[in-house]
Amino acid sequence: MIWQLCIQYANGTEEVLDSYTNREAALDCVDTLYANGYPMHIAYIVRHALVGV
Repeated sequence: MIWQLCIQYANGTEEVLDSYTNREAALDCVDTLYANGYPMHIAYIVRHALVGV
């Protein structure tokens, strides 16, 4: 399964930042991004890739 690291904006739109084959690696990236604090109007999320959409 392919996992995508995405940024989700306050208006609900999402942008894929990177793709991973290992979910734990993707979650580690989120931990690294949040290590310096939490942004107010965006969220970093990990989701399975939406194939064929």
